[in-house]
Amino acid sequence: MADKSPEKPKNRFYYIDFLRALAIFAVIILHNSADAAGQYGKIPETDWLSAAFYNGLTRCCVPMFVLLSGALLLKPDRDVTIKELFRKRLPKLVIPLVVWSIIYEAFQFYTDKGYGTFNLLSALKTFYQGPLVFHFWFLYMMIGIYLVYPIINTFIRAATKSQVQYFIAVWFITNCVCGIIGIATGLSIAVELNFFTGYIGYFVLGYYLNSTTFSKNHLRLIYKLCVVAFGISIVGIISLQTDHIKGFNDVIESDFTPDIPFALAGIFLLIKNYTFNFTSTWWQRLVTEISAESYGIYIVHVLFLRLLFDKIYLNLAFKNQSLLWIVPVKSVAVLGLSYGLTKLIRLVPWLRMTV
Repeated sequence: MADKSPEKPKNRFYYIDFLRALAIFAVIILHNSADAAGQYGKIPETDWLSAAFYNGLTRCCVPMFVLLSGALLLKPDRDVTIKELFRKRLPKLVIPLVVWSIIYEAFQFYTDKGYGTFNLLSALKTFYQGPLVFHFWFLYMMIGIYLVYPIINTFIRAATKSQVQYFIAVWFITNCVCGIIGIATGLSIAVELNFFTGYIGYFVLGYYLNSTTFSKNHLRLIYKLCVVAFGISIVGIISLQTDHIKGFNDVIESDFTPDIPFALAGIFLLIKNYTFNFTSTWWQRLVTEISAESYGIYIVHVLFLRLLFDKIYLNLAFKNQSLLWIVPVKSVAVLGLSYGLTKLIRLVPWLRMTV
């Protein structure tokens, strides 16, 4: 998501634009529904079911950004230099992370009366250990992906198709199979598999899906598995809470349950293989615009979530209204405001690198 530049639709892969725009909207829906999705028995059941539905539907949104980055960046026909990494790639993550961590911290301090006394040492410690703002974990994770990017691209340049498939298979077993066993039972496998852990698998999977031509039979199978995966994701969130399964939060918050890679693969290939009618309609231009500004939207959208809906700010609660339609309405509003702020920031030359 950090690797973006607004260009004309004809010069870009439109399916990438479409998926990126869809993913950023899904992120906002996820953040609008997450709290309510964990409130089983504490809010009206219809509202909880609506929130759980949206939460299950959008769980794969952040891995989709990693997948799209792999689809765009991993190229077997070019070398990625360390110089390019530190001069071009990493600043797009590090500069916004530092600048916006300061902005959010200042915003929190000056607007929240219960925030307490600011402690620089404590803030620096938090910044070092993890994000000062909850959604900035993505930037930390992508910095790690980018640091290993030249090495992974070297692997892609030399690897056969079967070797790439092998990497993805071992990664899936390590994260999605052994991972869910660990969550469910507390058991961890003794085999050293750290090389295959984390989001790097989605990065490589993006390259594989983007560069591989699948037969119609294989596509139909993947689409069916995608539908099943989304069903499992939604039903799983509901059943885990209603049955009071221990550790359900760990499953809900995990990006490595077995359903997510299949959901991602199905969506990616469905949109990639869809024939778009490029007549430059308003919605196609809108999709391209949102895609181009998706990184900035991701960075600033929590600012509007807090301003509009937190109790200490405007607290627009929409009481007695169903979350089934409130969640998408709130999400559209946050998306529009975040897009507008991002565009304004990009008008200032010395601020462009922050979004």
